Amino acid sequence: MKLNKIAIASVLVLGATFSSCSDILDKKPLTEISGDAIWTDPSLVKSFVNSRYNQVGHGWTEAMLSSCCDETSSPWDRGCNTVNFATISPTDLGRLNGGWYGWDNRSWTTKWTNISNCNIFFENVDKVSFANATEKEQLKGQVRFLRVFEFNDLVKRWGGLPIITRSFTINDVGIIRDYKRNTYKECVDFMVSQLDSAANELPATWSGDDYGRATSVAAKALKAKILLYAASPLMNDNVKMPEIGYTNPDPDRWKKAADAATDALDAALAAGYKLYQKDADPSKNYQEIFLDNTSANTEVLFARMGTSSAEGDNLSAIEQYYGPNGYGGWGGSSPLEDFVEDYEVVKDGVAKKFDWKDFPEGTNPYENRDPRFYATVLYDGAKWASRNLETYFDVDANGTIQGGGKDTRYGNDAWNSSPTGYNLKKFLFEDYQYNSWNFKAHNWIWLRLADVYLMKAEALYHTGDEDGAREALNAVRHRAGMPDVTATGEALLDAIKHERRIELAFEEDRFYDVRRWKDAPQTLGRTVHAITIKKYPDGHKTYAKDALRTSEGGDRKWDDKMYWLPIMKSEIDKNSNLVQNPGY
Repeated sequence: MKLNKIAIASVLVLGATFSSCSDILDKKPLTEISGDAIWTDPSLVKSFVNSRYNQVGHGWTEAMLSSCCDETSSPWDRGCNTVNFATISPTDLGRLNGGWYGWDNRSWTTKWTNISNCNIFFENVDKVSFANATEKEQLKGQVRFLRVFEFNDLVKRWGGLPIITRSFTINDVGIIRDYKRNTYKECVDFMVSQLDSAANELPATWSGDDYGRATSVAAKALKAKILLYAASPLMNDNVKMPEIGYTNPDPDRWKKAADAATDALDAALAAGYKLYQKDADPSKNYQEIFLDNTSANTEVLFARMGTSSAEGDNLSAIEQYYGPNGYGGWGGSSPLEDFVEDYEVVKDGVAKKFDWKDFPEGTNPYENRDPRFYATVLYDGAKWASRNLETYFDVDANGTIQGGGKDTRYGNDAWNSSPTGYNLKKFLFEDYQYNSWNFKAHNWIWLRLADVYLMKAEALYHTGDEDGAREALNAVRHRAGMPDVTATGEALLDAIKHERRIELAFEEDRFYDVRRWKDAPQTLGRTVHAITIKKYPDGHKTYAKDALRTSEGGDRKWDDKMYWLPIMKSEIDKNSNLVQNPGY
């Protein structure tokens, strides 16, 4: 069978194409090679596996997933309106079936295609004679991890889906049409079992040119995340059908999640992973976590790796997409005022919630905030590149707007200015020359150690171990330069949720967290806000929190059906066995 010549059209759009694949790990291309040749040469098999990494998606599009929840807003729609105003349907998934105007390879089709290629690997790899049996075992572990990673990216959006571990030809359409959705439980059990096997097949670390490959620690961390989701309220409380959760309650699920997170954390620390702590300034240190794309970044457990634009496989033009208007950036995925207000104020070693009442007119509301704020958000007056950000509006003595700073709609380009009064800082290299399209290498981090600490904290809390939960939570806060949390009961759970919002900002956790917690009605179905800063002729500034006035913002809506995505009508038309999710 000529694998590179077949593109199988089916209900799941499974296929295998190898045209113009490039390997970002060892830079050896795999182009126009017949299937028969691949499964005779160990070096080609390795290239085939490397191509599976190339198909793993990332989150950097013009409008990030953060603009589909209460983190950011974009000056352009890019499919976010469909989500934010609850008009999602089986014929329009908006931003949630892959990125708009910015490749992230997250669509239903690309995920199933990569899963299919993983299945092809397992059907053929034992035909190949490897001089080193360990190398073959490690390749199996890598593909096993990647197959689960891709499958989980589907399951956390759609719920239980067919567990498919074989490939198909064009003659198998009838077989494919008989597939039914597996239950959520069956999918979780399958993924956990596969990750256990992968953890036994993989090393804990890689070095040299192999840095970036899946490891046993990554497998354990992904298992912990899957089990954390599986224990969450969405998958356990009043579940309407077995495809989207458990129909029988079982408090032991939190213990399984806690055990898995503890195992992952212990394995990571034993292998030399640790929270990134290279700079004494906690703000700068946090910023560098997402800029250090080398093996010296001990926090990263698994990332989608990219190269610089000069090498041809940079993941995204994020500095151009998200940079401030006055520098030539486009102002995409701009932080909401609601998000900014969730950064705590720290004075005399005590942290408390932000309150506008504590900042009367004439004071700066951006002083004394959680150090991570200064590494995540660009705000009026923040130093960036050659100057300070200008997101204020010039007004006359009566407060009537007459113009604005360089980074407002009165700057370079009204269409590309931030709609919220803030710009993104996290992920961005400050020395980028805007409009040059010459980007440094970025790695999108999918699994990192801080997340494992927070998974452990949440799971332990639900098992009743509040001391253990606080210890895990405070490990992350210590690194951030924040005071310990001493809360108990519901206040401790709120603190854990808060920490995930701040520590994991824009990393595609918030979108799923508020869903699995069933907190979406109060977090997503609400009015979101921008900041309006007025600079008066005498130089003083005022700050006003206003409802967002763009097509993407304002009074956002929520519908409980959006806890899960609908199976696309086009797929159900091909296979009526794919039962639809509730509400669609």
